[in-house]
Amino acid sequence: MNQMKKISKNISSNIMKNIRLQQMRASLTKITAVVAVTMTVLAQSLIAEAQAAEPDVTRDMRALEQKGVYLTGLTNRIKAEDSLMQKILTDAVKDNVDLGQAADGISDVLRYTLVIKEQDYSRRVPEAMEKLTASGYEVLKFRNAWGGKFYQGINVQLLSPAGVKTELQFHTPQSYAIKQASHGVYEIRRNPEATPEEVADATAKSIAYNAQVKVPTGAKNIIWA
Repeated sequence: MNQMKKISKNISSNIMKNIRLQQMRASLTKITAVVAVTMTVLAQSLIAEAQAAEPDVTRDMRALEQKGVYLTGLTNRIKAEDSLMQKILTDAVKDNVDLGQAADGISDVLRYTLVIKEQDYSRRVPEAMEKLTASGYEVLKFRNAWGGKFYQGINVQLLSPAGVKTELQFHTPQSYAIKQASHGVYEIRRNPEATPEEVADATAKSIAYNAQVKVPTGAKNIIWA
């Protein structure tokens, strides 16, 4: 009888363990589904905001074009939903914040690239910035990365007159070409699933790419208060 009770107890214990395991798996599935839905809603909300602001912002960015100064990559001026969802999750993990905070911190849902001839670069960048601020754009961040290892150019985070975050990159034809050519290794470097060996190889290649870029005269000294 005691043996039967022991066997019965073991069977009951195993059943309960299986039930708890199934419940845990079901809970994890629900959590994952909630996270996916949350990221989708946040991404679609940001994209809708960008789409509403895009016509006016594009008009203002096109006003910066002139001889030797042109916009490129306009077909990708609004970040794709899948890429945006990935960025929200990556930033949330990296910065240890919730998904909503990560989404609030994203500044490149609406983004533009202005390419300027090397010989005119140091003069045209301040001119473009003056024109934008006079049109009601607020400068949130001005990052001059000329001379850097992984990126050559100037990256500006702006707040449009309608209150929408917008990114503007200033490049020369060569720095833009190198940025495009090195995009694949950039993706490897930021991929959390990449092995240390893959990251090391991508890092070395990224440095080699950017070492080829010629820095325009005076570009390192461009600032914006």
